Amino acid sequence: MFAKEFAVPKSVDIQRELTDIHIQEWLREDVFHFKWWFLIAFLVILALIWWMMLDKSRSMEICLFVILSVIVFMGINEYGEELTLWDYPTDLIPIFPPLSSVNLISFPLIYSLVYQRFGKGKRFVYAVIITSAAVCFLFEPLLTKGGFYYLIHWQYYFSFPIYTIVAIGIKAAVMKIYAIREKNQISVPANRN
Repeated sequence: MFAKEFAVPKSVDIQRELTDIHIQEWLREDVFHFKWWFLIAFLVILALIWWMMLDKSRSMEICLFVILSVIVFMGINEYGEELTLWDYPTDLIPIFPPLSSVNLISFPLIYSLVYQRFGKGKRFVYAVIITSAAVCFLFEPLLTKGGFYYLIHWQYYFSFPIYTIVAIGIKAAVMKIYAIREKNQISVPANRN
């Protein structure tokens, strides 16, 4: 009776089976195939371009923007895949697929460059609107055409307000964090030696 009370729930067994199936599918259909290599090359090249364009004097601030973006986009991707709104058929790694979705890395890097270039006032909002339109109506259809992104119960235009609000919200969060930091900074007297 005691063992029965602490038995592994059936849902855990089902999850384990699904994970095994996903790993076997990944080994058979993804790893080392053309799309897998293309995805790696695309993300590495994008990261290198981002690094070259990064304003190194603001690297902490921009990296904070990227990290917050990754967290938000990871959540969005997980919900979207879990609710079968969309799918990423090619995974870089077989476990936790949203981690290797093409837009988890690319969108935060793209929006961080917009933040870096147009971080002040209305210019940022306009730049985010233009970027969100380009991402939703140009980049995502290209990903779909290339077989990296499948829409199941989703439309491209559904993403537009989400991306816009996320970018503006993350900018507000970064600005708030930096305002708190500035307010609480302790000034150190100069050394008089």
